[in-house]
Amino acid sequence: MKKSLLAIAAMTAFAGAAQAQSSVTVYGIMDVGVAGVTNAPNMNGTQWGVSGMPYVSSAVKTNQTSGQAFGMMYGGESMSRLGFKGSEDMGGGTKAIFDLEIGIGPNGAVANSGLPGVTTGTANVSGGDTSLQGQLFGRAAYVGLSNDKYGTVMAGRQNNLMLDNIGGYDPVNAQMFSPINFSGSFGGGGFTDESRVSGLKYVDKIAGFNVNALYAPGGVTGQSTVGTTSGFQVGYETAKWGAQAIAQHTTDAQSLAGITAGTTLTAAMGPSTVNSLTVAPSNAVLATIADTTAYMLTGKYNITDKFTMKAGYERENIGTPSNYASVAGTPVTASGYTIAGIIPAQYNKSLNVFWVGANYQFTPAIKGSLGYYNAATLGFNASGVQGVTAAANATAAGGTKSQYFSVLVDYGMSKRTNLYAGVMANNNSAGAGYLVSGNTNLTTTSVIYGTGIRHTF
Repeated sequence: MKKSLLAIAAMTAFAGAAQAQSSVTVYGIMDVGVAGVTNAPNMNGTQWGVSGMPYVSSAVKTNQTSGQAFGMMYGGESMSRLGFKGSEDMGGGTKAIFDLEIGIGPNGAVANSGLPGVTTGTANVSGGDTSLQGQLFGRAAYVGLSNDKYGTVMAGRQNNLMLDNIGGYDPVNAQMFSPINFSGSFGGGGFTDESRVSGLKYVDKIAGFNVNALYAPGGVTGQSTVGTTSGFQVGYETAKWGAQAIAQHTTDAQSLAGITAGTTLTAAMGPSTVNSLTVAPSNAVLATIADTTAYMLTGKYNITDKFTMKAGYERENIGTPSNYASVAGTPVTASGYTIAGIIPAQYNKSLNVFWVGANYQFTPAIKGSLGYYNAATLGFNASGVQGVTAAANATAAGGTKSQYFSVLVDYGMSKRTNLYAGVMANNNSAGAGYLVSGNTNLTTTSVIYGTGIRHTF
């Protein structure tokens, strides 16, 4: 309720500013539809389409049903949002800029992950970690300076370089019909929490070449590297083709998992590292800490004015944290979740992700998109060492493979309003599947299909 009142107050204040200053713009997206999902959790109205996985994925493990769910879909193509941005001309080619952006979830709520209470028991609701955990301006809150000659510097909460890049190189650029668009772990370089960070970003483009850099300090006393993210990007784009390369590292990155209130905490959950809790309280999460390093290569080529090919590759490395003891002293997250336990990642795991697809403009109003996505975790041998062959990947301990086949059709009714319809099929190796509620068999396939309407303003 307090967040809703804050949002109303913010909208009122900025609406007045927009009337007084022509440089301030109110913008947003509303995207709502209906969808069906096979082997799905309940399409809970407070979680679905914000953070809950709409398809089987190794990224989030939760109890499944063997039937089909059909209900409302929020953010099928784009997450709904409300934003306020503006600039002030300071002369000499320099402008002061700002952006404040709210993620809007189902039923008009501020976008939330819905983490607590979804990973144990038989709740059968969909939930997963995201970079949006109920913060009012969770999508963006930054200010900066932009110069025609020297580029732009921004300070505050903003997208990671990888998250910024994915949208332009994802063939099926739709939240519910593309795994790399939906799951923030790909945009975060391993952990979804890092897909949006609070830090400094520099972007510049000269004669088609772009050079971007990101630095987000962790702010931990006496430990300058804890929670720190750094990244660098170089690329080239023209109207005909584009290519981008990005490298990123986060020291002691954090990944959250919900836990049902009342669950007995065990040593494996690390409760003693945070506090003396023996039972999970309400609004509780478990945090996994790891050092993450990721590399991304993307490319696109306009074969004709109507036909564009897109492809990409990402390598994620999840390693043992560098400063686990320092991180373990924080009992509450920035978004208000109580950390019931902090678990250090005791392994070095690698994930290879690649995708390929195309867009075709059939008519000025109708565009079709087709994509194939493959995410494979390398397995471990009998000694616990990762790096088994690709052929043994799907069956080796710790090895998983997820494939996604996606089709989307857009119909532009006007400049700001479009209809869309999409289908995505997901097939997993057994290790990446989900438990069907009530038995020990793994569900390895799932299909989501839906249609919706999106309006931008």
